[in-house]
Amino acid sequence: MKISRREMLIGIITLFCVLFGLTYWMAGAKIAEQREIAEDKVRLLRQIQLHKRILEEQTVWTNRLAELQAELPVYETGISVNGEIRSMITDMAQKHGLTPNKIRTGTEKKVGMLYEMTVTCDWRGELDQLVHFLYEINQQGLRFDVSEISVRPDAKEIGILNGDMTIECAYRRTNSKTTEN
Repeated sequence: MKISRREMLIGIITLFCVLFGLTYWMAGAKIAEQREIAEDKVRLLRQIQLHKRILEEQTVWTNRLAELQAELPVYETGISVNGEIRSMITDMAQKHGLTPNKIRTGTEKKVGMLYEMTVTCDWRGELDQLVHFLYEINQQGLRFDVSEISVRPDAKEIGILNGDMTIECAYRRTNSKTTEN
């Protein structure tokens, strides 16, 4: 039995297709894995570059944190600061003609090395007075931050506004023993 050229060519092509199909089928999963590995490699290289940049800037951020913490007032541990914070807010408000009707302080919360206290203040005054008061609060830096404010016109007097605001106060604490040494 003789195999013609045509049959030989068809046999070789069939064998080639079968081998190619088997190779693709067996290597298909590996190709997908290689793509995932390549994508992971690119993602990890980006993360490494980001972390290197963060580590390089660590001293800058540490110095900036120290500067900002130096701006915060320091109170001794165990001493209540409610009265002092209330009087500071009242003094600033009255300095600009704003009338603080009621000031309520929240509980002290420790956040890392800092302490925070929420102060809710009901007030009454003119728009100009309110703007000057808010400007002075803003000038305090990290010490005070107005997180919420509501303003409504007074129904009885023209040009007078009423409202309330929530002021977040930040400060640090120190032990009296460490300050003596």
